Amino acid sequence: MEKVYIVTDSTAGVPRNIVENKNVKVLPLTIEFEGKVYKDGVEIDEPTLLSMLDKGEKLPKTSQVNPNAFYEEYESIIKEGYKIISIHISSKVSGTYQSACIARDMIENNENIHVIDSKGVSFATGALVQETIKMLELGESVESTVEKINLLTDKVKVAFAVDNLEYIRKGGRISSIHAAVGTLLNIKPILCVEDGKIDVFDKVRGRKKALKRLLDYVKEQNPDTDITFAVGNVAAEDDVEEFKKMLKEENIIDDAQSVKVGSVIATYAGPGTIGVFFFKK
Repeated sequence: MEKVYIVTDSTAGVPRNIVENKNVKVLPLTIEFEGKVYKDGVEIDEPTLLSMLDKGEKLPKTSQVNPNAFYEEYESIIKEGYKIISIHISSKVSGTYQSACIARDMIENNENIHVIDSKGVSFATGALVQETIKMLELGESVESTVEKINLLTDKVKVAFAVDNLEYIRKGGRISSIHAAVGTLLNIKPILCVEDGKIDVFDKVRGRKKALKRLLDYVKEQNPDTDITFAVGNVAAEDDVEEFKKMLKEENIIDDAQSVKVGSVIATYAGPGTIGVFFFKK
């Protein structure tokens, strides 16, 4: 098998056991709150982030991985004789992918550095990392793996059921009046990622209807359950188990993977958020 390192960013939510046991490097985005800057997943975790959301009227600010961080990592890996597959959060959501491309172009003889735009957010990127590992372990060449992963980026699907409009308000997505009315009416927005961009695709009243609409979204997309299929959350473990039960009862998948959506998505969606990540056929 070829010597390969997979590089990704902290939004991907790659499980710790994979990072520790596979050739995976995770570069952190940064989160700024009240004048202090924290490395995502290194100096700040989800519980700490959620306490920040409770304290502040304004949301923490998130920043992309800078080109120099990528350059240093790429240089170190290439010098050790490895090839690189670098997979990152959608270029339409963050500048992290562009930073990776800049760093790649700064390195001479960079033909063994392959940078991929996941066209997704959160564990959609992590799912591509998992599929990359599987392909390489089955003996696929780097070039073949990159080609197949690029095809999968057009099939990646992400949807979130958001529980609390307050965090969307803090992020400037809706006005205080709309947030207040929506809260009063128990409105739950359903967000999805289409063409690499996050958008509201539906709104329902009540948590049960939100989970049902999320389930309908999965069925509408004709999921491929032979590859990575995951359910993530922000402080909503009980609802995740309920949603996984719904998936099983609908004969979609018996045991979806459970993941965290990551601090960056948690910043803008808030606690109570449930996300589903999969690939359509």
